[in-house]
Amino acid sequence: MIGGMPPLQWLQTFRAVMEAGSFAGAAKLMNLTPSAISHQMRALEGMLGRPLFLRVRRSVVPTEEALTYSASIGESFARLMTATIRVASGAGVRRLPIHASPSFATLWLMPRLGQFLREHPSIDVALFASHEPARLGKDGILIDIQYARPVPEDCEAVALGEELILPLASPAFVAAHGLEAPSDIARVPLIHSLRCVVPWDQWTARHAPFVPLSARGLQFDRAHLALAAAVDGLGLALESTLQARDLLAAGRLVMPLGPTGIGVVAHRLIYRREERDNPEIQAFVGWLMGKIAEGPTPGQFAGH
Repeated sequence: MIGGMPPLQWLQTFRAVMEAGSFAGAAKLMNLTPSAISHQMRALEGMLGRPLFLRVRRSVVPTEEALTYSASIGESFARLMTATIRVASGAGVRRLPIHASPSFATLWLMPRLGQFLREHPSIDVALFASHEPARLGKDGILIDIQYARPVPEDCEAVALGEELILPLASPAFVAAHGLEAPSDIARVPLIHSLRCVVPWDQWTARHAPFVPLSARGLQFDRAHLALAAAVDGLGLALESTLQARDLLAAGRLVMPLGPTGIGVVAHRLIYRREERDNPEIQAFVGWLMGKIAEGPTPGQFAGH
């Protein structure tokens, strides 16, 4: 049994060795000599009573215990960083780091973020957007709004409701091509949203099973790009009513075939189970779900 915590310096050095894969590499990261790195790791192993690395020539191979230990230390460092940022940001001001998929952040969250900040003036939001999921507990992120991804076992998930995936186009495009029935899609250029959970062939199998798909069309790997192309009249897009809500409300996009779509639950807000009582998280979740519930249904847009 060890008698207390290892020095923080040793733990930082240990993480550097894990990242660099060698004592020499860790020495560069920590601005120390390789011998100092080796001495600290020997001391840490002695305190723990077991080896953390297998020394192989000029590199080191972490043991299973080292891999587990490193992951736990990384999570602790992330929590320490979050707590430090909260304190440093000022008394009464709390920081809420949020990660969201790029299109949801661009199309839905950003136009409404000011409302949240006005309703919660003591919370400062840090918003990050990338296709890759956040590493909750490791990157300092408290909330991740995911699109079509599995929920980690240690996380709570809140589904953002059902969204309808259906054909969308600009009013000018519809007028120019006379779109009135599902069979009309065979003669217009299609916009393919490559990350959409419902591709065109799945939609046609449901709503236009004998209609050949047009060979013409554009491809985009982000929903906001596909919808922007549709707004510009470049084709008929197949995308989410949740993502396109504001564009539909403004009349920049319409549903030429009505609410003939496929319902999916693809967007989820997740946070670590151990953070379920975090007041900033609960404030954001409550606000977000309230805003989701306020929105019109696809049927209300059908007349556009």
